[in-house]
Amino acid sequence: MTLDLTVVGAGQDAEDKWAREISRLVEAGQVTVTGRASAGGVLGQIVFVDGQWIGANAELEKLDRRGRAVFLIVPESSGVPKALADGRVDDVLIHPFRPLELLSKLRQYERVLMWDEVSRMNESFSQLIGRLREDLQLAERLQKSKLPLRFPEVPGMKAHSRYLAGLRSGGDHFDIAESRDKSRISLVLTDSSSYGLSGSILAALMTVAVKLSAEETRSCAETVKRIHAELAATLGQKDKLSMFYGVISRKDLVLRYLNLGSSCAFHATAGAPFRQLAAQGGLITQAAGLPSLAEGEIRLGPDDRFALISDGFVEAVGGAMPMCNLLDRFRKKDALDAINEMTYSVKSKFTEPDDMPEQDCTAVLFDVDSRVLRLA
Repeated sequence: MTLDLTVVGAGQDAEDKWAREISRLVEAGQVTVTGRASAGGVLGQIVFVDGQWIGANAELEKLDRRGRAVFLIVPESSGVPKALADGRVDDVLIHPFRPLELLSKLRQYERVLMWDEVSRMNESFSQLIGRLREDLQLAERLQKSKLPLRFPEVPGMKAHSRYLAGLRSGGDHFDIAESRDKSRISLVLTDSSSYGLSGSILAALMTVAVKLSAEETRSCAETVKRIHAELAATLGQKDKLSMFYGVISRKDLVLRYLNLGSSCAFHATAGAPFRQLAAQGGLITQAAGLPSLAEGEIRLGPDDRFALISDGFVEAVGGAMPMCNLLDRFRKKDALDAINEMTYSVKSKFTEPDDMPEQDCTAVLFDVDSRVLRLA
């Protein structure tokens, strides 16, 4: 750190005299000693004021001390200056000067000024962090607005969900819909790697939903192909998409599904532990395209529980197997207890009250009513 030293005294000649004497005592190139600042100019980082100058007190009254130290030059025979006792100066420098004392004081105040600069930078950084947190909170509200706050009531099934907005761009989207004739229930969970892809997938879902007629058989494979076709024009080279799409038939309570990417689905029949449902393919990307689609299938029965969980929650608990174990521990309890435990696994890693997970976390648990009947 190079110090800029300014001398203030009784006129230019006196100031130059003090400046020359101080310059001889400091190492060349380490400090810069200037005369009095011009009108409206900025004084140096350390200001030497001649204490024997008749105008010293007036100068000290109007001197802006922010970001600089002020030394009062006093003769060796002087007592304690009133300006030092009043706190109008930071230190005194006794004349005739002692080289070691002068250099020691300069180095001491160099560190003081450095820490003062660091403090200002930290304050500025804290303000920036505060603004970023406000932006993140806004992003969280926008992300939450994409997730339905209340799902339509589906006879024979109860759905519980939890969503935590993450720091990464893009994020999760979950939706559930019942066909017009009440014979099918569609489920979709997507995880997009960018905000652009997130917007595109929402538009694609809406477009495909409009194109599918009420009479058309909603094959998972056919629906996912249509969604992919809608995305093909906007899918970027770095975009990555996970998608779970499933359809539950009310006639036989069979869930037919496609699970592509990193989201996980789990199923437990009455009295049995959870098992993870097999995935049919990896992430949807521009390079990989759409893999060959072979639907998975499970039959739901009374007291079954089905869980659809994005990788944000799965990674927070340590992977798919620990997630199975967590779901098993809460199998006989309300589904919300299991969701709260997942949420705790994420938030227990936070260090600040307003921290957010690295990525979106979505969990949806479905409980099948014990009295559910298959439609004839």
